[in-house]
Amino acid sequence: MEWAASSPAKPFLFIFLSFSVLSDYLKEMRIKHWYKALIVFSGPLFGGALFGPLFWRVVLSFLAFGFMASSIYVINDLKDMESDRLHPKKRNRPVASGRIGKASAAAFSGVLFAVAVYLAVLAGNYVPHLALGYFALMLVYTIYLKNLAVVDAFTIAAGFVARAFAGCFAAGIEITPLFYLVIFAFAVYLAFCKRLTEIKLAGMEHKNSLGVYEHIADVGTAIAGSISLALYAIYTMGKSGLLLWSVPLAFLGLLLHLKETFLGREVHESITSPEILLTGAAFVVTVFLSLY
Repeated sequence: MEWAASSPAKPFLFIFLSFSVLSDYLKEMRIKHWYKALIVFSGPLFGGALFGPLFWRVVLSFLAFGFMASSIYVINDLKDMESDRLHPKKRNRPVASGRIGKASAAAFSGVLFAVAVYLAVLAGNYVPHLALGYFALMLVYTIYLKNLAVVDAFTIAAGFVARAFAGCFAAGIEITPLFYLVIFAFAVYLAFCKRLTEIKLAGMEHKNSLGVYEHIADVGTAIAGSISLALYAIYTMGKSGLLLWSVPLAFLGLLLHLKETFLGREVHESITSPEILLTGAAFVVTVFLSLY
């Protein structure tokens, strides 16, 4: 009788558990961090080719780097499983908490990698080369370079450059030296902001390189942010006259993001603040009005 009474609830229990497992795998992918791959659209945007005939290849490039990043995230979580358990937020991740086993996580990373490569091949035109290079670079970063202060920030920046270049190749746009320098400097700024946030959230014991960043993160962030803004201002001078009006908005956005960083908010949290969303929208509208 007890079995008969409980059996009707079994399908619902199975569905609940299935959704729970699926939710853990989606969390492990960290899709909310795919915003970093939006830099793929920067080249087509400023090159005036965002809605060109090859736009579909740019979208495929974005998805390819999103899945590739998710594959790296899983590998990183496997490597840092023990240290993540000491972190106030990271200890709740599916791998660190034990909700996803090591073997399952490794297999899942392989599937994500395969999907990323397939999408990159569909995008074509050097995108597969950049995607594989990005994976190799981030793998070395995860295993070793992330513990080398300053070098880790430049490695993260190189990953952003690879994604930006992929968007240019996918859209068939020429990569100018100034465009490369703007992307690289801004990416270094974001990397230093990431370390600043980690210091505030986890303290020195969580990552070996953070002890060094305690002394240089503020200065490094200021230098990288200033250089990226100056380079962007120079970049706009070679474009439409109206694009120069986007520089004050870029300056405002940079300062607002700095404020959020010093409050200990991670990038994916800070960019959702009303002030940054409004400034970002105004920036994009200004760019569109000047180039399209």
